[in-house]
Amino acid sequence: MATITVPAQVPPVSDDVEELHKAFEGALFNNRLVLLWILDPPERDAVLANEASKKFSTSDRALVEIACTRSSRDLHLARQAYHIKYQKSIEEDVASHTTGDFRKLLWPLVTSYRYEGDEVDMSLAKTEAKLLHDKISEKCYNDDDFIRIITTRSKAQINATLNQYKNDFGQDINKDLKADPKDEFLAMLRATIKSLTNPAKYFEKVLRLAMNRQGTDEGALTRVVATRAEFDMKTIKEEYQKRSSVSLDSAIAKDTRGDYEDMLLALVGSTDG
Repeated sequence: MATITVPAQVPPVSDDVEELHKAFEGALFNNRLVLLWILDPPERDAVLANEASKKFSTSDRALVEIACTRSSRDLHLARQAYHIKYQKSIEEDVASHTTGDFRKLLWPLVTSYRYEGDEVDMSLAKTEAKLLHDKISEKCYNDDDFIRIITTRSKAQINATLNQYKNDFGQDINKDLKADPKDEFLAMLRATIKSLTNPAKYFEKVLRLAMNRQGTDEGALTRVVATRAEFDMKTIKEEYQKRSSVSLDSAIAKDTRGDYEDMLLALVGSTDG
């Protein structure tokens, strides 16, 4: 659920334009959160994807988030916006700026168009759960079939497969993918699986880690708030409260200052104060 609401009596557009003009004349003009927020969601995703692909870092999860937490239609719209804004494709940039196993995972993720129905094939789920377990046991994390399952199956089918995995082998797949905590490809695989199967918990963790460190990771904090405020921020906030025993609003107020803090709190739907 979104945290942005429309007032009962919508003000004239001219009033909004004047308020934005005043804000942009002041300190908010250089606020990256504002610069992202004023874009529509497909263009916002295109900008974030372009930045992430051109300055690729194994710790940057923007490409994974865009590919895995958006609907197939929204990902398609982001790719169209990318074409228009940069006169090339997102897959072209991903292929150009990533290498090895990271390219092998990210390229099919950003080009996928997953089926979004609820139907699942339980026989297939059982077969593919065993395949995933076998490849993990062999440490073949970049196996073609392993990557194919994660990057092409519907989210409903992946959830069924991973539930079958836990039932058959007694442990969540992401725990088995922590065999080497320093392996950056495994970290990206875990992020891919979490964002596909439970985006609210995934984003809660991104926010928590962004603020539970010496020096706020403003890039991650800004990205999540700017992209999720219109969609599922209410659910993310509930997950944050459950996991941290403090509200997301309080955590933001403690960790940020000034116009940046005000804008963050407005977008997450602050109830404090």
